Amino acid sequence: MFKKAIEVGSSYTRPLLTGKVIYNNRKIINLINTLIILNKNGDVLTSSQVADFFLISTDINEVFNPIIEEMKGLKKKDVEKLEKKFGIRDNTVIKLHNIIVQITPNVNNLTIIKHPYLDLAIIRFESINKDEFNNFPIFNTEDKAIGTSICNLGFAFPNYDAFSYDIDNEKIIITNKIMNFPLFPLNGIITRNIIDSNGSITMFETSIPCLPGQNGGPVLNINGEIIGLLIGNKKIVDRENPDIIMNLGNAISSSAIIDFLENHNISYNKKQ
Repeated sequence: MFKKAIEVGSSYTRPLLTGKVIYNNRKIINLINTLIILNKNGDVLTSSQVADFFLISTDINEVFNPIIEEMKGLKKKDVEKLEKKFGIRDNTVIKLHNIIVQITPNVNNLTIIKHPYLDLAIIRFESINKDEFNNFPIFNTEDKAIGTSICNLGFAFPNYDAFSYDIDNEKIIITNKIMNFPLFPLNGIITRNIIDSNGSITMFETSIPCLPGQNGGPVLNINGEIIGLLIGNKKIVDRENPDIIMNLGNAISSSAIIDFLENHNISYNKKQ
C-alpha cells in the first residue's frame, strides 16, 4: 500500500551520520538520524534534538580538543587532576563529527532555527547540491484523523563504517569505508491526538514506534505526502500487569510544521 509513498519520500529524505568518541577507550559510536530537504534554497526540516547534533559537535570539540592536547605526555596523576578539574569520566564524549549525505559540500556553514517549544527545527545551509534533488515534499493538513493509515519513514540501525580514530593525533578520520544506510519504513495508523504544553493539538500518536534514527523523519500518507514529523516514542505500561508494555510513536502534525515554516518565510509545497 505504501510502495508509492516510500518511493516519493526517499527522494527528499537523507541521513545524518554522527560519530562520537568516548574518553575511556576512544571507541567510536555510530549514530544515524533523518533530515527532510524542503527546497532548493538549502532549507532542511528535522527535529530539534537532531539539529542539536550540529551545535553539540561544535561545543564538544571546542571544549575538549585543547584539554586532550594538554594531556599528551603528562604523568597519570597529572592527567587525573585534569579529569577531576573538567569533570571528565570514562563515558564522557570528547569528540563528535557529523556527515551529511548528498545534501551539501559545506556542513559547517549553516543556521539553525528552533521552534519555541515543539521538538522542531529548520537547518538552513548556505547551499545544497541542487543536482541531487528534483522532488520536494508536499504537506497535507487533512489526513490526520484517528485511524488514518500512515508510514513512518527514516533511517535506522547505523550499519555503516564511516569513521576511524587516529589516537596518536587524537582526531576523527573520515573513511567512508562502508556507507550502508537504507531507509526503514514502518506502517500503522494514527491512534490519538496530543495536546502540547500550550494546550494546542499540535501532535499525534502512532500505533508504531519511532525507531532510533527515524527522529526527524516524515510520517507519510499513502500518496507520500507529509502529515507529520517523527520526534520519538511514548511507552505505555499496564498498571495491573507491568509485563505488558507498548511502544507508540509521537509526531508533530503538518499543520504545526506549516505554521512554523511560514513564520520564518521558508519555501514549501502544500497540497491544494
